[in-house]
Amino acid sequence: MVDPHIAGDTNGKGSANAHGFTLVEMMAALVILLVGVTALLSAMTASVGQRRTTDARHELTALCENAVHRVMHEAVRSATGSTSPIALDFVPLVNQTTPGFDGMRWSAKAVADESRPELWLVRIEVKWFDAGEEVTAEFLRVVPRQLPLRDRVLTFRGENPDALTR
Repeated sequence: MVDPHIAGDTNGKGSANAHGFTLVEMMAALVILLVGVTALLSAMTASVGQRRTTDARHELTALCENAVHRVMHEAVRSATGSTSPIALDFVPLVNQTTPGFDGMRWSAKAVADESRPELWLVRIEVKWFDAGEEVTAEFLRVVPRQLPLRDRVLTFRGENPDALTR
C-alpha cells in the first residue's frame, strides 16, 4: 500500500502536499504583475509625451517655413522705390497667425549685417500654450535682401508695385 503523505491526498480532506498555490505565492505573483503593469503604463505615458513633442516640432517647422515665405513677400519694402538691396526696409511682423496652426502666434524681426548687406538674419519667435503654460520656440533664417519677385518684375516693366494691392 502507498503512503498517503507521499502520494497525495486520496480521501479528499487535504494534506500538506496538496497541489496549488499558497497565499504568499499568490501575493508575490500579484506584486510582480503590478510592477510589470506599472512599468508598462509609465512607458506608454512617456511615449505619448514624446509623440506630442514630435508633432509639435513638425508643426513648428511647417509654420516656420510659412513664416519665412510671408516675411519674404510681406515684410520687405522699398524705402526709395529702388530695387537696390541697400535701399530696402524690413517691416517687423508681430503676433501673426497662420491658418491651420490654431493657438500658435509668431513674430519676425530682421538683423542686418554690415559685412553682408545683401542678406538679413530673420529671427522668428513662435508662441503657443501647452498644458496651460506658454511655450516659446525661436528659429533663425537667412533671407536674401531683395524685393519679392512680383515687385521686381513690376519694377522692371516700369509699373509701380505699390499701386497694386498686396
